[in-house]
Amino acid sequence: MFGFGKKKIDETELDSIKEEKIPSGMKETAARMMSGQFDMNDMLAQLKQIKKMSNFSGLLKMVPGMSSAVGAMKEKIKDGSVEHQIKILEAMTSEERAEPEKIFANAKTRISEKSGTSVREVEHIIKQYQTMKRQMSMVQRMGGMEAVMEKMKNVPGPKPAGV
Repeated sequence: MFGFGKKKIDETELDSIKEEKIPSGMKETAARMMSGQFDMNDMLAQLKQIKKMSNFSGLLKMVPGMSSAVGAMKEKIKDGSVEHQIKILEAMTSEERAEPEKIFANAKTRISEKSGTSVREVEHIIKQYQTMKRQMSMVQRMGGMEAVMEKMKNVPGPKPAGV
């Protein structure tokens, strides 16, 4: 049971509240990420969903281990970096977002001019995507997120939040 003021909410009610508040498409994008089919179109969708999620961050804070993630998310939204990344990704064509390894110097220049950023910032978001993709494929090779979390339970030392 979770207590909020005078009304008590049990876990099944909390689950139904979370289901209603999760922006549409988030589950599908997360599934694509975990299956290794993640591209920059998905990254753009995730960033837009993160921006929407700030509206129900109070609910996310109730989930064990999420309060620090919510704080980090709010800070990124507040400092404008999410909006900044969205502008860069929207300046790309959907084909470039689908195959970012084919974005060469002239395209990076066009993207930076269209988004009002530097070529270095465009390169940074491409590198960030490549890192995320590598991490997702590593999680997939390890048997998925559930398997990784299960393996982490058996590792000696401090446990990450939520494990």
